[in-house]
Amino acid sequence: MPRQFIEQMSPIWQATDEKSWFQALSALGSQYGFDRTLFAVIPRPGMRYIDAYLYCNYPAEWRQTYVAEDFVRIDPAVTHCWKQTRPLVWSPSIFADHRQQQLYEEASYHGLRTGVTLPIHGPKHEAGMLCFVSSDKPTSALSTQLERNLPALALLRDVAFDVGQRFLINYTQTLIPKLTPRECECLKWTAQGKSTWEIAKIFGCSEATVNFHMTNIRTKFGVSSRSAAAVKATRMGLIDPD
Repeated sequence: MPRQFIEQMSPIWQATDEKSWFQALSALGSQYGFDRTLFAVIPRPGMRYIDAYLYCNYPAEWRQTYVAEDFVRIDPAVTHCWKQTRPLVWSPSIFADHRQQQLYEEASYHGLRTGVTLPIHGPKHEAGMLCFVSSDKPTSALSTQLERNLPALALLRDVAFDVGQRFLINYTQTLIPKLTPRECECLKWTAQGKSTWEIAKIFGCSEATVNFHMTNIRTKFGVSSRSAAAVKATRMGLIDPD
């Protein structure tokens, strides 16, 4: 790894807290001509968009509009990151239908016109993106320059995610439901297809006791069925159904 790159990335590696880490990341984005940065990761499969770990310096009004209009559901950059690993360079053409064009018009109004989205796919099935955005209007010269910088930006993405893991872990712990050992056992047997009666026999307790645990489990996961809770728990790595 070239010494110049190591020196350039050192503020990120040396960051001791989330604020200094993101400030260093944003400052490096500025060196490449971007005035806005967004880092967002969904820590585990099955978690909602609203649960994403997110740091950005996007305009507050734009973030409010994005949430109010539920743009995350039709954002082509978000869709791209679920399916691809290669960077996505922003251009008006990727905003194809009416709703996506509305998204781009609103973003442009708030100074988010040109940029690149770099997908994040982590070792624990984390999924997210790092975006660098400029208020400059898209031009062929700007696109050429951006394409030239993509390798460096991809490395920057990897370093940012690597360093940010410790912040992401702390954040994830606040989202994962706290299960008792008995609740974990209930979910494990549910994932293996056991009925309430069968689980009660395994535990040596009444079916009412099993149903009590299941009610608590559904409440903790915010779902209406025990099977949905078992699926979410498995995706989050809380149980191993095998």
